[in-house]
Amino acid sequence: MNYDSIIIEMLARIQALEEQVKVLSEGVHTGVPDGKADNKEAKERISTAAIREYIDRLKCEARERGQEFLTIKANDIHKALKMKSRMSMVCNAMRQCMEEEDEVLHDTPSGQSSTIEIRYHLS
Repeated sequence: MNYDSIIIEMLARIQALEEQVKVLSEGVHTGVPDGKADNKEAKERISTAAIREYIDRLKCEARERGQEFLTIKANDIHKALKMKSRMSMVCNAMRQCMEEEDEVLHDTPSGQSSTIEIRYHLS
């Protein structure tokens, strides 16, 4: 059993939970019930770190399903997180999540397009 990958997966999950607790706490402090802030505020709060955590979660879920790799397109993340005009942030996070064996399947001259596609190897 590969304990290193299990520990990394657990740390990613802990980070995601910490981010959720932070969002909920901010909602309590601002008087917004159940941490449900205005959609515009919630979209603006998404950081590159939160996008990386989302990608890590997708990778963990794919690994648990027994997949050997996961292919992600920037536009899919942008839509899933209900972001607006944050494509460069998504593309940067996708590249930051890459490891040595991962590969960019589609790129553009700007490197900041909705069509950027990366294959993450999960082994």
